[in-house]
Amino acid sequence: MSARRTLSGVLCLILFAFPAPGRVTAQNAGGYQVAAVENAATLVGRVTFDGQVPRARRFMITKDVEVCGLGYRERQEVDVSDDGGLRNVVISIQGVRSGKAWPEREGRYELSQEDCVFAPHVQVVRAGDELDILNPDPVLHNVHAFELIGSAQRTLFNFGQPPEEPVITHALRPRRGREIRLECDAHDFMLGWIFAADTPYAVLADEAGGFAIDGVPPGTYTVRAWHPYLGTKEQEVTLAPGGSGEIVFTYVPE
Repeated sequence: MSARRTLSGVLCLILFAFPAPGRVTAQNAGGYQVAAVENAATLVGRVTFDGQVPRARRFMITKDVEVCGLGYRERQEVDVSDDGGLRNVVISIQGVRSGKAWPEREGRYELSQEDCVFAPHVQVVRAGDELDILNPDPVLHNVHAFELIGSAQRTLFNFGQPPEEPVITHALRPRRGREIRLECDAHDFMLGWIFAADTPYAVLADEAGGFAIDGVPPGTYTVRAWHPYLGTKEQEVTLAPGGSGEIVFTYVPE
């Protein structure tokens, strides 16, 4: 066999074993496999806050006041409903290797910076999918994303976005961490968060702190609650075939 043919065969094996960059499938998105789930279970629950709610933090606006506002910007980092439900919490079931298909989306994932505010403040995005970053403001923004890995962090992407580029699309491909912090280097009071989900078993709690995750393969799992400012909590739950389980996470003032 010629050296050329041998080299060609090796290259083919490499290309087959390693998908082209940017190609995200059910088989290689974090190792998760889409498969039929027999006797699927459902997890429901709520996230609450018990104690005095911290006051909103105030940040002085020092530039682009005609767009960002004059004076101070308040950010309510611990947002609690009237009946104690904690908002902006991501719930994820750990260790699910195969299960239901990713839900169909009506539109693309978006992050807006209108009026110098990242919106939504917290969202769940499928890891590897593209995010449309919008700048409807007539000023320069600089989107700086950090992948959080325990107490460490690394820059995931960092680019300026002038008003002449109202939409920039960027794929979310964290290496190890799931939580992503967003900052604007041009406006230090801007802050946002993304949870890059590697399975469809991750959801954002609703306005009352409630959540529901269906289509779960029966078994015993660790369930994680992540709040960008209050940190992470974990509980174990066992879901019987065709049954349902309930779990409550309670945060307290730090």
